[in-house]
Amino acid sequence: MKNLLTKLFCIIAFILCFAVNVFAAGDLNITSVVYDNSASFLSINSTDNEEYNFSVQPKLYVVENEKKTYFDINSSILRCPAQDLVISSSGVKEVIVKQFSTDPNIVRVVIYYNDGFDPNNIQLKKINNTLMVRFATTQINNFYFQHIYSDVIDNIQNLYEPTSIQTTVQSLPNTILNQIDSAFNLGMTTEDKNYILSKKDLLLPTKYFVDGVDIKNSTIFITGIGTLTVSSPIRLSNPTRIAYDIPNAFVNHSIRNKEFYISQNETIKIGQFDRSTARIVITSPTAERYIPVIYGDSQRLAFMDKIDTNPQSLYSSNATFNSAINEGTSNNVESVKLVFSKPVILGIERTASAMDILLYNVNKTQDINLTESPILKQAKVSSLKNGGIQISIPATKDNEIDVHLGTDAKTLRIKEKVTVAVQKPTTPIVVEPVVVPKVKVNKRYIVVDPGHGGSDVGCTRNNIYEKNITLDISKRVADLLEKKGYEVVMTRSTDKTVSLQDRVAISEAAQPDIFVSIHVNSSNSESPNGIETHYYKDNSLMLAKTLHASMLNHINAKDRGLFKSKFYVINHTTAPAVLLEIGFISNPTERAQLVSESRKQATAKAIAEGIDGYFK
Repeated sequence: MKNLLTKLFCIIAFILCFAVNVFAAGDLNITSVVYDNSASFLSINSTDNEEYNFSVQPKLYVVENEKKTYFDINSSILRCPAQDLVISSSGVKEVIVKQFSTDPNIVRVVIYYNDGFDPNNIQLKKINNTLMVRFATTQINNFYFQHIYSDVIDNIQNLYEPTSIQTTVQSLPNTILNQIDSAFNLGMTTEDKNYILSKKDLLLPTKYFVDGVDIKNSTIFITGIGTLTVSSPIRLSNPTRIAYDIPNAFVNHSIRNKEFYISQNETIKIGQFDRSTARIVITSPTAERYIPVIYGDSQRLAFMDKIDTNPQSLYSSNATFNSAINEGTSNNVESVKLVFSKPVILGIERTASAMDILLYNVNKTQDINLTESPILKQAKVSSLKNGGIQISIPATKDNEIDVHLGTDAKTLRIKEKVTVAVQKPTTPIVVEPVVVPKVKVNKRYIVVDPGHGGSDVGCTRNNIYEKNITLDISKRVADLLEKKGYEVVMTRSTDKTVSLQDRVAISEAAQPDIFVSIHVNSSNSESPNGIETHYYKDNSLMLAKTLHASMLNHINAKDRGLFKSKFYVINHTTAPAVLLEIGFISNPTERAQLVSESRKQATAKAIAEGIDGYFK
């Protein structure tokens, strides 16, 4: 009994002492510890704390006779549970992260290693208030290609995949006394503890950490850790902007959504579009002239005005274009490999009709036969104003292009998937009980689907019906699109009932490029408000992102986000399809806006310009 009281007194004193220090000003709050066993990489993450600074780089202490090494993080508090990770690795055996002391506040990281492992290989890197621990240098073969650009973001492998890591779990009964014993014995090795091993799943959040923005001579430099891939540009108006997404990327909180000035009337902003996508937005009267420039290490990215900026400051040596090797066709994907004498610095510009590869430090010193490759057969090679060459490859929106760069940056691989266009029918199409208008060739075809109609009034409040709002806005969208040269098919143009099956039948018969369904949201509560965008199939994600961004650009409404939802009309249509929830009829304030002339026109303009931006 005396021993128990002594332990209880000790733990109470420990808690009181902890309470005094836990909120000390300037302490670093460690919120999570993540281990990536694919790269032998430990990330010790914390919340932003402007008052906190590492006074010195943490020092690594080696205890050779115990085969362990450790380092301390001073003035820090472990806000997540203490971590004890048992690692399947030829080098590192176990990693323990715990609160070593509370007066002062110190978190200790202890690493146990196997025979033959050199602890001097452990690297500590501080990124603001996050500490990265690398146990081994990743070895990459020269034939490895990094995916640096893709027309379709879905073609880029998503790294949010579970990975199994063994962790220790107490097999003792969960009593207060055993919890106290566990707290005092945390420093023991796995063999010394009465533990069993279980597995838990962790998510790998990113392959690129966006850490910095620097602007020199109107050129924007993005720096980070990892390897990056850039997606096709998104063009926006009012104001004029161009946006690029970097999938599998995480933006440092210190630069997230911060505006950096390129010039007096030009800015750049980097935001976290979703949990695994960084979005770079350049606002400029000549935004379309800014193109991404990718370095050979795939870690640095520049955005440069292709007309006014001299790229010679980006490189120090010139390369020779040695050869173009046709790699043949596989699964309807054609591939060609370009080989250079030295690492290349390249810009990429994707338009509606071409893919331009700008090789700034490359001189074409000899004739190279490009006609052997189907991709390059019609390509044009021209000289750039300030040196280098441009390879312009004809490619429409239907041609999906991916670009890969070898790890030595001396080899460029271009892959193209050609989608065979289906010729549009030239005679009227009748789908019972709905008649489809005549469809013409050589245009983009859009199906606009006004939600509900006829006896199906949709959601309603105060004698205001969803069916009337959606039809009004859909007509405005159709009018704006037709003025832009699009061919529009509406699933209904009057107040009549059209079944979900018939809406899909109309779309399938018209064979459109995209399908857009417009709806108004509702809730049992009056408080929810804002806009949502729903998609289901992978081929619809980019359309969903583009339309959602356009609506946020034109409508002063809450962003409720993107959702993967199995609505019938977007699940059963072949074309890329989205369902837009343009606001809540159940919210009194938003309901008044939804029926106003200004909100209806702003919504129609947002949808029309979003569709137009998707095809550019």
